[in-house]
Amino acid sequence: MSSRKDSQALIIFLEDQNRSKVQRQFEASLTGEQMNQLYRAFLEDTISNCLGLSDVEIRINHPPGPTGDIVSEIVADLKKSLNGKPLKLINSNRFRVVESSGDCVGERMSNAFKGVFDEGFKRVVMIGCVTPTLSRKIVMNAFKKIAKLDLVIGPTLEGSYYLLAMSRHISELFETVDWSEDSAAYVQMTVVSKEKEFGWEEIDIWYDLRQPEDLEFLVRDINQFRLVGDERSAIRTEKILGDILKNLPS
Repeated sequence: MSSRKDSQALIIFLEDQNRSKVQRQFEASLTGEQMNQLYRAFLEDTISNCLGLSDVEIRINHPPGPTGDIVSEIVADLKKSLNGKPLKLINSNRFRVVESSGDCVGERMSNAFKGVFDEGFKRVVMIGCVTPTLSRKIVMNAFKKIAKLDLVIGPTLEGSYYLLAMSRHISELFETVDWSEDSAAYVQMTVVSKEKEFGWEEIDIWYDLRQPEDLEFLVRDINQFRLVGDERSAIRTEKILGDILKNLPS
């Protein structure tokens, strides 16, 4: 149980089903090996970025099998390359890797939220790993908003979601929404929220790299980071993308 009255937790939720969907969307543009390299880079950059959040504990929730091995390798590599507060956080019990449980996506997401609330946290934000350029400002804004609401949703351009935040475990949401249909999830969440009279809001619209066109947004964001002097954000993704583009036939 957390001893902090206003404790905040971030869940990085990994799901093999969603990973497979992303890979199918890119299969005409990238090889399987290239997609695996990008996925690992997305996850590494996401974890590294989240380690810079203030006053937030981190839980990485992964499915059984190979994804857990990937997470372990990335965490081990980060412990060798990080320093300062991020290194202190990743080496503490405020950073944990947890294997997910449940028979479907909705149940696994529900269990992930419930597990963190059972620890005593008051504000919980969940993201995935296909948003490596997601700003810490957006995440912290979700924490700020959820202090006065039941639910905060981060919608995507395609009608899905890239972020969920809750101030309590809303079991009805996970039991009602068809989480296997990404493109309909946002609308279903809004319908349920209105019917159940949840206090909810949406935050900035974003993208989550589910189709080849989204790579253009990713490249744009990385270029913007570098223009303003940010040389660290999405650095692993930038390297893998550079290698892929360099080896494309001219």
